Amino acid sequence: MQEILQPKFIIPNTPIHVFDIPSYIMKEIDGMVKESTKWKYHPLGELRASENAAYRHPEDGYEYNTFQCTISPRLVEESLMMAWIIRAANIHFIPEKHHRSIRFRKLIGHFDGYEIWTNFSNKGDSNPRHDHGGWLSGVIYHTNHGHPTYFNDLDVEYEGKDGTMIMFPSDTVHSCKEQTEDKERITLAFNLIIDENFDG
Repeated sequence: MQEILQPKFIIPNTPIHVFDIPSYIMKEIDGMVKESTKWKYHPLGELRASENAAYRHPEDGYEYNTFQCTISPRLVEESLMMAWIIRAANIHFIPEKHHRSIRFRKLIGHFDGYEIWTNFSNKGDSNPRHDHGGWLSGVIYHTNHGHPTYFNDLDVEYEGKDGTMIMFPSDTVHSCKEQTEDKERITLAFNLIIDENFDG
C-alpha cells in the first residue's frame, strides 16, 4: 500500500512532487471527467462554470480555458482518490499532523462545492500566471499531450504526463503557455487546507 503513496520523483530544488496515479483511482477520475463533460455540453452548463483565475474574466475580456467546472461532491466523497490525495499530502508535506486535519477546501452551500475542478482547454487556450488559495494544491493530468505546466518563480516546468499528479504549496506561481495543438487538454486541479482546530 505504501508504494502508491510515494512520489515518482520530486523536481530537483523544488517542493513539486510528481505521483503516478493508481489505475483504480484513474478509473474514478475518468468518471469525474465524464460527468464534467456532460456539463460542458449541457445547454445550461455555463451555470456550473467555475470562474477562477484560469477561466473567464468578463471585466477585462480575457478568456483562458474553454470550460471549467467543479466535480460533484458525491463523486469526491465516495472516491478512493480523496483518501489517496490526503494521505499522500500528509506523508510528504506535513507528517507531524494527523491526516484527519487535512481537508479539501469547500464552499459550503455553493454550486462549486469542493475546490476540485475539471479544466477543458483547446487550441488557443492558456493559463495566466496564478497561484491558488489554500495550503497545498495539485494538478491531475488526464489528457494532456505533453503540454507543460510552468512554475514561473522556480523556472522549471513539468511535461504533464497523462496519468500523473503533481502537488505543490498553494502559493507557488504557475502558468501554461498558449496551446498550439488542435487537441483537447483535460486536467483536474484541487486545493487542500489544514484544519488548525483539529485536535484528534
